[in-house]
Amino acid sequence: MSDADKQKQLIEEQIQVCKTELVELQKTCCLNKRSEKMTGLIEEVERLGRDQLALETMTPDDAAAFIVQLEAVGAKLGTLYATCCTPTREPIYSAMFKALSKIHLRLLRLQHGR
Repeated sequence: MSDADKQKQLIEEQIQVCKTELVELQKTCCLNKRSEKMTGLIEEVERLGRDQLALETMTPDDAAAFIVQLEAVGAKLGTLYATCCTPTREPIYSAMFKALSKIHLRLLRLQHGR
């Protein structure tokens, strides 16, 4: 397995972590309106980097496009976090932000050939 393939596999694992945590967040949310936003975000996370990860070789431009998608997901997640009504869900948010950060670091490695 090449280093790029290993990075892609690790990215896919972190996407799954984020999705799993979002599903847990949705199950524990007490506000229906926020739950609808989470459903949309779960679908967005499922699509995250799908095109780029399917490529045999990810070019710097592909990684940059993936980072833009990642930033959009992070912004939506940040909005949910900032308006959350209970601190008991903080570990869930923390796990998702940590997963997004790991994805970003791996994308930078792919983008810069490290």
